Amino acid sequence: MNTSVTNKGAGFLPVSGFVVALAVAVAVSGCAGGEGSEDGTYPGTEPNVPPEEEYEPEEIAHIRAELGQDQEGSELFDENAVGEEPVAELWITDEGADVTSYELEVSGFAENDSYLATVHVDACGSGPEASGDLYEGEEDTEEAPEGELEEGSVMIRTGTDADGSGRGQIQLDDEPDGEDLGSLLISTDPTAGSEEPAPQDGEPVACLDLDL
Repeated sequence: MNTSVTNKGAGFLPVSGFVVALAVAVAVSGCAGGEGSEDGTYPGTEPNVPPEEEYEPEEIAHIRAELGQDQEGSELFDENAVGEEPVAELWITDEGADVTSYELEVSGFAENDSYLATVHVDACGSGPEASGDLYEGEEDTEEAPEGELEEGSVMIRTGTDADGSGRGQIQLDDEPDGEDLGSLLISTDPTAGSEEPAPQDGEPVACLDLDL
């Protein structure tokens, strides 16, 4: 018995006809999907872009000081600017992409007041002048124009509530140089609300060493 089948009378298109029909179908389906978007994709499709790699923030340092308790590595300069059992905590965190976060939390400070915390290059001493110059960051070493602060300087503004507690944070596009981070000097902030902090205008309150 001959079981071979030919295209004739079997309802199949020749190969060349099938290719043409397939091309037409693809073109029609593309048009039916709607107009192309600005990025060159169609509704229901996504551009072929690899997902961004997620980065888990990494803690660089956590410093806690019970001010006024003769704790080594901390100093209290003005008892009238704080309440009972003042405590200051600083977290330095690597956020990835060369971004560093500095977060300050205080408790036991004067209620409803404003403070400015600045990082300096030297350790705490018996007076605020012992902390030396402002830290300017590893990559920002040129002298800033008059009236402007170095972009790499760490200046954290903190306002306290009725309980004397507060929190402030700043993020900088800079990797900290542990050898140049000496201390955190906390002062009153009479310029709170202005666009640019003025560390020289406040009265020093306390200091804590930054040992990275």
